[in-house]
Amino acid sequence: MARQSGLQAFTVQEATNYEAFTSWNYEELDLNDSSPDSETSTYITSTNPAKKVVLYDNPGADGSVMDATDVLTITLNGESGTAKPIEIDRDNLPFTLSGLTITSLAVSNSAGDNNNALVVLSFH
Repeated sequence: MARQSGLQAFTVQEATNYEAFTSWNYEELDLNDSSPDSETSTYITSTNPAKKVVLYDNPGADGSVMDATDVLTITLNGESGTAKPIEIDRDNLPFTLSGLTITSLAVSNSAGDNNNALVVLSFH
């Protein structure tokens, strides 16, 4: 019999409990510049993996939000030849990631300017 992976590897009770969260974190990532450097979540780690992540735009103090030209690149659990980054634009926000264990999250903005910030709401 083949070994199952993913959520199918859990028993019924374990799979049910996977949707139960014991804690959550709120974090703002500063995306004010268009440098290739990614902003990384400090709360999502291999020792504190997230079960669900919600990303949404955080307007600045002057009310400005991300521009239509902004493209966010999201990298989950590191990047390799088989794990490509996810690209979304501001019209896709809020964006929810669930159904997998997230051990790292990095976000970069292609056209960042003043007051661009992304909120990461992670459930553990």
